[in-house]
Amino acid sequence: MYQNCEPNDKHITLHDCFAEKMYFHKGILSFLFPDGFWILADHPKNKSENTVRTNASQVDFEMINDEIENIHISIFRKNKRGHIIREDWEPADFIRAVNTGEYQIEFITKYESYQSTLFKCWVWFDKEPRHAECEIILDAKNALYYWNALCYDRAW
Repeated sequence: MYQNCEPNDKHITLHDCFAEKMYFHKGILSFLFPDGFWILADHPKNKSENTVRTNASQVDFEMINDEIENIHISIFRKNKRGHIIREDWEPADFIRAVNTGEYQIEFITKYESYQSTLFKCWVWFDKEPRHAECEIILDAKNALYYWNALCYDRAW
C-alpha cells in the first residue's frame, strides 16, 4: 500500500500533525494522517534542505502482548469550578470518537522510554472550548512509519 516504510523515527516528527482515523487490529494500533507527517532534512530520502511533509501517511505501533490494554489515554478538561480533571478513556471508546469525527488528534510532543511512548496531544472537537489536552501512552515493541511521497512544496 505504501512505498516507504521507516522503522526509525530519528528523522521523523509528528509535531503539529493531525490524525483523523485510528485502528486497532491484531495487536497493531494505527494512526492515519491524511495531511501527512514531517520528514526531517537529514532523512536519507529527503532531497531538500528543509523538513517537509509527506502525503497521506500512517504510523503503526506493535503493542506489547498484542493487547489493547497497553494503550492508555487521558483527556484533561476544566470542570465548572475551573479545576483540571483527568478523564481516563477506554481505548476502544477513544478510537470510536476519533473515527466518527467527534475528535481529531493533534500531536505536539513525544517522550520515549524502554517500550513506552508518551504523546502529549490536543484533541479538537466542534463545541466550546474546541480543544483539550490529551496524553496517549503506548506500551509498544516498535513503530513503523509509512508514506508514499514527500511534498517538497510543503516545507517547514
